[in-house]
Amino acid sequence: MENDAADAPEGGSGPEWQRAGLPGGLIEASYLTHRVYAVQYRLIVDVLLAQQQHTLTGIAAADLPGLLRAHIVGAGGDPAVLDDPAFHLKARMADLKRWQVIHIFQDRVTRDADFVLDFDRYQLTETAAQLHRAVLTLGEDVASGAAATMAPGVLTAQLAVLEAAAATDPVAAAAAWSVIQTTYRAMADAAASWQARLAGALAGTPDQRKITVVQETLRRYVDMWGAGVDTHSDAITELVTRLTAVEPARWRRIAVHTLGASADDAAIEELTRSYAQTLATLRSWFDGPDCQARRLRRQMRDTIRPLLSSQRVLAAVGGHVSRRAELLRLATGIEGAADEQAAWRLWCAATGLYAARHLPGATPAPAGNPGAVSFWEAEPVEVEARLRRQGPKATGGGAPARIADRRDARRAAREFAARLRGAAAGTEARVLARSGLPLSQWPEVDAAELDLLLLLLGAVNTTRPDASGVRTAVSDDARWSLRAEPAPPGAPSAVLHTPDGRLVHPDIRLHIEPLEIHT
Repeated sequence: MENDAADAPEGGSGPEWQRAGLPGGLIEASYLTHRVYAVQYRLIVDVLLAQQQHTLTGIAAADLPGLLRAHIVGAGGDPAVLDDPAFHLKARMADLKRWQVIHIFQDRVTRDADFVLDFDRYQLTETAAQLHRAVLTLGEDVASGAAATMAPGVLTAQLAVLEAAAATDPVAAAAAWSVIQTTYRAMADAAASWQARLAGALAGTPDQRKITVVQETLRRYVDMWGAGVDTHSDAITELVTRLTAVEPARWRRIAVHTLGASADDAAIEELTRSYAQTLATLRSWFDGPDCQARRLRRQMRDTIRPLLSSQRVLAAVGGHVSRRAELLRLATGIEGAADEQAAWRLWCAATGLYAARHLPGATPAPAGNPGAVSFWEAEPVEVEARLRRQGPKATGGGAPARIADRRDARRAAREFAARLRGAAAGTEARVLARSGLPLSQWPEVDAAELDLLLLLLGAVNTTRPDASGVRTAVSDDARWSLRAEPAPPGAPSAVLHTPDGRLVHPDIRLHIEPLEIHT
């Protein structure tokens, strides 16, 4: 038997580790983490689990090599790996037996000659079979997501059936409860899968694969389940509240019809308690502003902003390192220079565009086509010692060449930017002067004021109102604190006249206050 030291945890022996009594151990999972033979163990367990669809009496030791070979061929692999000396099947099966992954038992022997043959049979233990089914479904949330497509609607319908049948028809109530339980579990599995995918995709540096995962998860959530939360949450909460008040005797009667008349009292009591626990769980999912369904929706909503930010980052990088931060620092330095000459020197120092130096002499002509030779590969020009010592003075009089002077263009650009800042400040002052007025009392707004007003209304309308209907928000540029008081009941909509037409909006009272920006 080819057992090695990889079976024991690193840093200590197997028996000492087992005697430590640490909680959380699962010895059946050892075949998945073996440092050397994990692939061989998984192949064997794959075959044993697949054969349970055909036989429940185990696999004969004589048949197992052929089944392994057929499985490898079906997966597109090379069955010759089974002939490798490192694939010691009896040793692998003994390890699986020691890890409580399989049962090994003997076929019935009918002749004396059969005692010399290998009549072992192998069958997975119940825990190992459940574990391996979970392993095979890792990353596959399509089925659970599809089952959650209409989960809120299904739960509403079946809870209504359960409420109507709880007192008169325990058989129908038990059938409705089975659908509720299955739908709830599928819904919870889908939500957990979406959260796991988003958490993994949002961690670390964004790349194209992570953004694709986030986009697919968001699309799946919106298409499958997102709209149903708002539609059915109140109905589910109301039904759960009424079902919670049902007498325990009725729940016990439903449990008896579910388990059968021969069920013992302990099983009936346990199932009856599970009814109350599931109803409490459904309430935590759909009742209140902080319920699990709404928290999941907020997580999906909050994912959109980093998703868009990551897409902009990828678009800016384009596969290369972005120089945007350096260019912004250079622009800030030039803008704050003392004079034009200082700005010019800073520009030349940052870009390397110093005055040109024309040196006499000629480089040797390259072989072949001169136009195909790179500057970096051409032969160097010999520079006399006099030129190296005296520099441009050695070549005679005349001023050195300079690159184009763009000082007038930069001056015009700064003046234009100052005019834009002044116009924006005037627009903000006019809008701020109308703070606290209902929209119906705003005078006619120009195009710039309309653009700013639409940005502020957009920020307010994306927030949730409080109990009195007041919405509070901060603008997207974090410069304005906004508070919108709802229009009085029955008040007509406000109509604002703009250069391009009319803006019709509920007659809210919008309060605008500037925020202090700390740098």
